[in-house]
Amino acid sequence: MSKLMKILTSLVLVSLLTVVVLGALTPNPVSAAALEGRGGPGGRTDRGSVTPPGNGYVGQDPAQTSLSAAEAEALQRAILEEYGAYNLYQAVNAQLGSPIPFNNIARSEQQHIQALVRQAEKYGVPVPANPGLTNPPAFSSLSEACALGVNAEIADAALYDELKAVTTHSDLIFVYNRLQSASLTQHLPAFQACVP
Repeated sequence: MSKLMKILTSLVLVSLLTVVVLGALTPNPVSAAALEGRGGPGGRTDRGSVTPPGNGYVGQDPAQTSLSAAEAEALQRAILEEYGAYNLYQAVNAQLGSPIPFNNIARSEQQHIQALVRQAEKYGVPVPANPGLTNPPAFSSLSEACALGVNAEIADAALYDELKAVTTHSDLIFVYNRLQSASLTQHLPAFQACVP
């Protein structure tokens, strides 16, 4: 290979590396406020993104840096919120025979709970027990249940905005962004699609 080709190849590789590094360093977190102007199912204008993981503490393992009281409480609130969504969707499944999208989204909520519990265990935060539904709602139709699902996912996404505001550990923010993104980009459009 000629000397000129080697130089050109090196320049291209350096340029690509620069683009990748700059892209990774530019945060573009998801937020519930992004709901405005999104359009509806099939008419979405944003996809949301997540901030890359990291602990925010150079040279330290995040598990070795304890959470503030506000962060610990926020993590527990997140777990309780995901329990609530899971319990609600399981109630719909029990009453209406596991209709789509509830069966799939209930499984997803279970994964959300597991992701948050792993964070709680990593930081030594007590995991709250699942309180269940004290008064499970009765649904007369799938569209009625889907309308409730829409409201639940909007509330879920809004809660993550509150929790991120009191959180400094970037690994927790990463998890919150991922869960919020799932609510806004997957669960919410699925429920909106089944509301007439």
